[in-house]
Amino acid sequence: MSYSSVAFLCLIIFFIINFNIIMKRRDDLYEKIPAIKNYRSFLIAVLVFFVSDTMWGLLESAGLKILLFIDTSIFFCIMALTVFLWSRCILAYLNEVTKMMKFVNFTGWLFFLLQCTAVIINIFVPIMFFVDENGDYQTCPVRYISMLVQVAMYLLNTTYMFYTTLKSKRKKLKMNHLIIGLFGLVMTIFIFVQSLYPLLPLYSIGYIIGTCLLYTFVLEDLRKDQIIKIKELLSLETKQRMELSEARHIAYTDSLTSVRNKHAYVEAESNIDKKIANNEQKEFGIIVFDLNGLKYINDHFGHDAGDKYLIDACTMICNKFKHSAVFRIGGDEFVAIVEGLDHNNIDELLAAFDHDIDQNVIEYKDTESGTPIIIATGYSEYRKGEDNTFNKIFVRADKKMYDRKRDLKEMGSI
Repeated sequence: MSYSSVAFLCLIIFFIINFNIIMKRRDDLYEKIPAIKNYRSFLIAVLVFFVSDTMWGLLESAGLKILLFIDTSIFFCIMALTVFLWSRCILAYLNEVTKMMKFVNFTGWLFFLLQCTAVIINIFVPIMFFVDENGDYQTCPVRYISMLVQVAMYLLNTTYMFYTTLKSKRKKLKMNHLIIGLFGLVMTIFIFVQSLYPLLPLYSIGYIIGTCLLYTFVLEDLRKDQIIKIKELLSLETKQRMELSEARHIAYTDSLTSVRNKHAYVEAESNIDKKIANNEQKEFGIIVFDLNGLKYINDHFGHDAGDKYLIDACTMICNKFKHSAVFRIGGDEFVAIVEGLDHNNIDELLAAFDHDIDQNVIEYKDTESGTPIIIATGYSEYRKGEDNTFNKIFVRADKKMYDRKRDLKEMGSI
C-alpha cells in the first residue's frame, strides 16, 4: 500500500503542476513555447504511467494476479513510450537535426517497438516478469536489460544537452539546456536504482522531481519570455494603431477648419449608398452650405482675412449643428449629414441658423462695412423607397441652397 501512496502522491502533484498544459488551458500562450506540443504528449504519457504505477501497488497488495499482470504489461509499454517521447521533445526543442539526434530519436522508437514486442512475448513466455501463485511480482532478465537501455538513452540525451549547454553563448539558454540535461540525469539515477529495487516507486519519484525541475526553471522561464514578447507586440500594435489613426485623421481632416474633408465626404457618401442599397439606412438629411462673398473678401482684404472668414463660418455651422458630421467639400462649400438629435430638431435649427444669417445681412446692409458671415443653406430629407443614392438627396439640397443664395443676394448680402 505504501508503494501506491507514494505513486498516487506523485500523480496528484504532477497533475496540479502541469494542469494548464495537459488540459490546454493556455493555448494562446503555451503553444508559442518551443516544443510545447511534444512536451504535452510526453506529459500525458507520464500521467498514464503514474496511474498505472499507482494501480500496480494496489493490485500487488491485493494479490490480484491477472489484473496485476495486465497493469505491469501496460506499465512497461508506457515506460518505453515516455522514453521515446522525451527524445522527440529534445529534438523539437533544439529545432536542429543532427546525426546524434536522429540516432537518439530512432533508438527511442526502436526501443518502444521492442519493448511492446517483449511484453507480448512475455504473455506466453516469462522473459520480463511474472506473477507467481502467491500473487507476488517476480522479475526476469529482459526486465533488467530494458532498464539498462532506458538508463543508456536518458544518459545519452543528458550528455547531448550538456554538450549544447557548453556550446550556447546565451546565459538564459545555457540554463534551460542545463535543466533539461538534469532531467535526464535524474531519470538515469532513479531508473538505475529502480532496476535494483523493483518494489519501490522510484521511477515515479524520478519523474516528479524531473518534471518539477522542468516546470520551474524551463517552462516558467519560457512562459515569461513569451509574455514579454506578447506585451511588446501588443505595445507595437497599439502604437501602429495610434499612428494609423493619426494618419487617417490627418488624411480625412481639412487643415484649415479642422472639420472633415472631401476624402471623408466621399467615403461617407459611399457608406450611405451601401446602406441604402441594403435597405439598412436610417433617417437622415443633408444640408448644403455655401459662403457668400469669399472671393470679395480675398480680393479686398487678403487671403488671411478670407481664411478667417472660412474658419468663423465653419465654427458657426458646427456650433449650430453640434450632433452632425460636417465636411468641407470645396473652397467655400460645406455639407452636414444630419442624423439623431439634430435630425429630430432640424426645423428649429435651420430656422434659427437662417435667422442669424438674415440678421448678418441686415447689419451689413445698414453699415456697409466689415465682413459679416453670410451662408446660404439648402436642406433635403432622405426619402426611403424613393432615394436610391446619396447624390439624389444632395442635388435637391443643392438646388435649395442656390435658391437661398439668390434670396440673400436680393436682400443685399456681399
